[in-house]
Amino acid sequence: MTSTRLATACLLVLALAACGGGGGTAQPGAQAFTSQPPGGSASRGGAVDAGTSGAPSTATPGTSADATAGSGGSTASRAVAEADVYARAGDLLYVLNGYRGLQVIDLADPGHPRLVGRLPLAGTPVDLYLRGATAYLLVSDAFAFLPLADGTARPERTSRIVAVDVSRPAAPAVTGELDVEGQVETSRLVGDVLYVVSRRWGWYGWAGPAAGVVVGAPGSSGSAGSGTAAGGASPLTPPADGADAVLVASVDLADPARPRAVGSLAFSSTGWEVHADVTSSRITLAFGGWQAGAPGDGLATWFVPVDCADPKGAITAGTPFPAVGLVRDRWSMGLDEATGIFRAVLATGWNAGAALRTWKAPTPATATPLATLEVPVAEALTAARLDGPRVYLVTARITDPLWVVDAADPAKPRLAGQLAMPGQLDYIEPRGDRLLALGHTGEAGVSWQLAASLLDVADLAAPRLLSRATFGGSWGWTGASIDDQRKAFLVFDPPPASIGLVLVPVQGWDAATWTYAGGTQLIDWAGDALTLRGFLSHPGAPKRAFPLDAAGTRLAALSDQALQVVDASDRGAPRELSRLDLARPVQAVEILPGALVELSGDWTRGDTELVVTPLRDPDTAAPLARVHVPAPLARSYRVGSVIWLLATDWASGKGWLQAVDFADPLHPVKRGTLSLSAADSDTARGGWWGWGSEAALLGTVLAVHRISWPTCVKAPCDPLDELRLYDLSDPAAPRLASTTGVPGSAWSWGLLASGRYLWLTHFEWGPAQVGVTDGTAWGRYYLDRLDVTDPAHPVLLQKVNVPGVLTWAGEDGKTLVTLETSWRGTAPSSAIHKLELTADGGARLVATTLLAGYPSGAVVSGGHAYVATTDWSAATPGVHLLTIDLGTMLAASDEVVEASWAWAATAAGGKLFLQAGWQDQGVLVFGLGDPARPAFEKFVRTDGWVQQIAVGGGVAYLPSGVYGVPMIELTP
Repeated sequence: MTSTRLATACLLVLALAACGGGGGTAQPGAQAFTSQPPGGSASRGGAVDAGTSGAPSTATPGTSADATAGSGGSTASRAVAEADVYARAGDLLYVLNGYRGLQVIDLADPGHPRLVGRLPLAGTPVDLYLRGATAYLLVSDAFAFLPLADGTARPERTSRIVAVDVSRPAAPAVTGELDVEGQVETSRLVGDVLYVVSRRWGWYGWAGPAAGVVVGAPGSSGSAGSGTAAGGASPLTPPADGADAVLVASVDLADPARPRAVGSLAFSSTGWEVHADVTSSRITLAFGGWQAGAPGDGLATWFVPVDCADPKGAITAGTPFPAVGLVRDRWSMGLDEATGIFRAVLATGWNAGAALRTWKAPTPATATPLATLEVPVAEALTAARLDGPRVYLVTARITDPLWVVDAADPAKPRLAGQLAMPGQLDYIEPRGDRLLALGHTGEAGVSWQLAASLLDVADLAAPRLLSRATFGGSWGWTGASIDDQRKAFLVFDPPPASIGLVLVPVQGWDAATWTYAGGTQLIDWAGDALTLRGFLSHPGAPKRAFPLDAAGTRLAALSDQALQVVDASDRGAPRELSRLDLARPVQAVEILPGALVELSGDWTRGDTELVVTPLRDPDTAAPLARVHVPAPLARSYRVGSVIWLLATDWASGKGWLQAVDFADPLHPVKRGTLSLSAADSDTARGGWWGWGSEAALLGTVLAVHRISWPTCVKAPCDPLDELRLYDLSDPAAPRLASTTGVPGSAWSWGLLASGRYLWLTHFEWGPAQVGVTDGTAWGRYYLDRLDVTDPAHPVLLQKVNVPGVLTWAGEDGKTLVTLETSWRGTAPSSAIHKLELTADGGARLVATTLLAGYPSGAVVSGGHAYVATTDWSAATPGVHLLTIDLGTMLAASDEVVEASWAWAATAAGGKLFLQAGWQDQGVLVFGLGDPARPAFEKFVRTDGWVQQIAVGGGVAYLPSGVYGVPMIELTP
């Protein structure tokens, strides 16, 4: 994508005087224009949705042993360590933040945690291991550009292992990196070897391990299906280039500074998901999905053993073996290294029960079926857990049976007992003759509430539900994947003569109040009872909660947004002892002299605030100042030293304007507030005011554009389309000055302020055309100008027919640039028009340039228009950056941009900025030393969607939501 090349043979844009057809068929000098409707609709029908119109739119975790978890095997010769998103070492907490990379936090004073070190990472952080003074980070989506011999570059997407020296916590430093193909699914650290399971996705569907394979029919109890293949290949069939594949890589970490690749295996991919059981000598992968010809509902799983017994990291593929049914998660399978018995619980269909299957698998090359125990009920498998000679599995539809299986004799497992109870269990944590489980239930009268359950399994024939605690709102979940539930459902075992604690980081939705509730739920475990204790809200989506001391009186709650230290000395009323921002969400910034003001907040929680930071440290965890405005949705507008928030609370239906004075940035002061009218409030529930619709500031007048469609009695019907003007000249007393409708509008968009006017484009349908048989619709775009010199008495000037949607209006109020796109089938035909307003109130077309592809907006600067176009209908789809000289309306340059999609975002500070994506998301910077030929300078990878590009002081700020505010240093 960073490579751009100048088309030399011919430009893809031509002056319209030499072309015809497609979009923009009017000739220079024309003053009447017809157009396709927004989005190229084939017929008028009902209202056009602006949102889909096609118009431009604006043990310590990380080191815990897990050698034979769930398999009941012996202690491994090499310890198996599992990663997490955090690790502790003394007073230091290492956090692998999903938005900000590695963060080092000092917890010496729990009341005042400090972020002492940071290491940004490009991509999606997945796993963290801490070994001595080295942290090993696994990152997926590690997008980069590989330089080519011709001086260009091509995009490359991989995963990456990053070795980081943390001996100096304030300055973590990368000491080694190693690329891993595919996206990381899971990993384990066994001795000095890191094993990484990753997945490479092809473009289409499921390229199964054995197309046409039919898995053998299950036998009765005491025998198992043979898993014979009929005319198909096993996962050992080498995957084709670009096809779906599951990969296993081994990496030697004996030298902490230099991760060294040892072995790699690639298997043809087999469906929707992959899970891994890891022991000290063997990795067993489960590939599950749908397979044509398989019995039942077509669910099938291939188990793929990998020999990892070599302590140096050599790995060898074993012999895959298939089974009917689908393995739900890693907890549903396991190898007992001592006996060589492999067991798995599989769902045998959709609401078709489950089966326990066992194999004698003494080596990775051998798997002989031993037995199958069917649970033939019309219910779905929701959980399973292997625990030594016992197996627990849960099926559910309306009630939830717990099935207890005695598997002491793997050749003859038997159903020992069962228990029916409401709801379902999703994860089981064995504790001797007790089970603690996390699941969902509707027994409290809500649809999908979380529930913690305590069960007695001392008597296999008569399991009992001892206690249950429900929590989490109408619809609850945890922040852990299906294979990581143990990390979120944390059971803190009771010391002798004490009370145990269960911690659940809860995320939930309350349908009654339409509010999100995220926080930490505390549950006491004493004897045979679970008791629901306190809940403490968390600023963000909590992922983990864990004790900080042996007594469990100090807790930590962790999300990607914040670290929260909790005083749990009174478990019934936990309180926040301290909070540290880890990834403050930022929607927009305003650059003030000496400081940056960020519009920050989490829309799910109504936690908006204005935050003041140093200009060179926008992501600081210790802001200089902050002002809270409890609104889930808000947009900011600056008038001098005053920043106005146009706020919306969609839950209550209220909206308001709030002024905050930053004359002294370190001591901001709230000024005037204006509640929106009842009509505004009603609409605010839908998010239209200042969010779902448009707003623009002209001087001290804030214009808010509203468009909504009433219920149609019969189609077609026109929307309610209007502008409301707010006078912000007095920060202490904002007021609604006036409301102006947009007559005749069927659709409108593109509100902008330029010169003395507010500008808006609306569309009107034309009458049915005689002789037209293909159903093609047509109509006219009109330009509306609103003079707001006196906002209480605005003047709506005569509408002006134009081709397309206004993109730019000159300060003189006479020169215009519009973009127009029409469609023939799936092929777009686009044009950029230059017009001049005439004395009689019309518009005269000066010239038009045709564009190949669909334009994603245009930026006008210094007498040139910069347009990025994408043509997916072309033989070779791609993105072009076109520079149009507005004097001649000829294309001055046409550069190919190696991106899947891009749009011209802004031009400022002598630079042109393109936002690119989707797969290769980032910002491209072009120098405008020669404005006719933008010169590519750099590409900056961004993980989040850049919501604004603000330029000042030689820096471009890129507010990107929870990904913070990346900065681009701009060279002259």
